[in-house]
Amino acid sequence: MSNFNLDSVGLICEFNASVWTARKLDRTESAKVVEGAGAKSKGAARVNKNLLAGRSELEDIGKLVTEARNYVYDNTLPWSDSGQRFLIAARFPAFDAKVEDYRDQFHAKVHEFVNIYPSLITAQAMALGDMFHRSEFPTASDIETKFAMSVGYLPVPSAGDIRVDIGNQAQEELRLRLEKMADVRVTKAMAEVNERFIAHLKRMADRLTTDTDGKTGEPVSRRFTETLVSSAFELCDLVGDYNLTNDPLLSLARKTLEDSLAGVTVMTLRDNPEKREAVRATVSSILGRFQI
Repeated sequence: MSNFNLDSVGLICEFNASVWTARKLDRTESAKVVEGAGAKSKGAARVNKNLLAGRSELEDIGKLVTEARNYVYDNTLPWSDSGQRFLIAARFPAFDAKVEDYRDQFHAKVHEFVNIYPSLITAQAMALGDMFHRSEFPTASDIETKFAMSVGYLPVPSAGDIRVDIGNQAQEELRLRLEKMADVRVTKAMAEVNERFIAHLKRMADRLTTDTDGKTGEPVSRRFTETLVSSAFELCDLVGDYNLTNDPLLSLARKTLEDSLAGVTVMTLRDNPEKREAVRATVSSILGRFQI
């Protein structure tokens, strides 16, 4: 696998986001809880109050960040323990455009929040009662610095591009070490592709199973949503892009699933028991190839 050049097919993606939590430890209330419970340790309980309790503006920003982060993770593979992700080059244009859209939405929501922030503080004086302390809220001039979203891209390090003057033997040892690291990352990336694909196949096999009504004896299909089909196609696209080692088993599994779902919609699976069973049988056979 060491001859596989990751640097020629993709790049490293770094996604970072921060949102003000509006959470604050209330030492007074914590002490009351500990004392009321008769606990001897002062750290037995911690009361964290929500400075913006009852307001949805901050939650909306947090939900957008979660959505953006999920999009990044769904379309990339793990690269390092620090959170860096590997993005296949073929996905970069659409990926970057989508992430930029998330950034625009994020900054728009933050701007709206900052504009109404002073009035929110005034409203919270009544909402929090005796738990309200103006000093616990960041100043209006500082609140915007509590929010950030950024996406950066880096080239994948190449084992053949070592320019440090450390001697020929040391350079060769470093090159071999980098190649080994690349092999490990490819292995981990392929493992995640397989895990995502297999997890959805299992979900499909379960949801497409037809049960029998205990009272009437009639066949009853299990409930499933449109994402059962749409996610399957998305995963087939992912496998097509991220089958870095051209694994023949994974390639065949992807093609078999795509062929079985050709022209199939959620309504087809719901209304056509024969087609539903045919797809379920195909999915089960694919899982069998993976020895699941």
